Amino acid sequence: MVKRTSNKGKVIDMDSLIAQNPDVPAMGNMRVNAKGDQLGPNGEVIQNSEDRVRAYYQDNPKASTAKSSLKGPMPDQPNTAQSDLAPDVKTAQAQQTEQDNSVMNAVEPVAEERPIAGYKEVEDAEGNIEMVPVYEDDWTDED
Repeated sequence: MVKRTSNKGKVIDMDSLIAQNPDVPAMGNMRVNAKGDQLGPNGEVIQNSEDRVRAYYQDNPKASTAKSSLKGPMPDQPNTAQSDLAPDVKTAQAQQTEQDNSVMNAVEPVAEERPIAGYKEVEDAEGNIEMVPVYEDDWTDED
């Protein structure tokens, strides 16, 4: 509910004005009524607002209303990107050779687990923002 005040301090509720006058032509040069329906020369409705919006999103599929982060997924959250690519079909021998040569099977020294307190944004020299973990033992009470 949007409430505005006039120069004299009178409160004007725009939502109630629109609800009371849905078929009254709106001010301006767009030729629509208060509901957003497109009007013809005699004030008749040519196309309602819902059909106009639906046609716009069908013509412009990249104009999405989906919410997404510009930063990408957080490091502790899995990436939910889906791919249309089909998995490669491999023979059992090729799959075994690939597993033998994989670095995923190499034994790495186990790093000691440090409890993560959160993440912070760090900007590198090229201006890229990276999410870096902040560990609980990074905080000191010496100051």
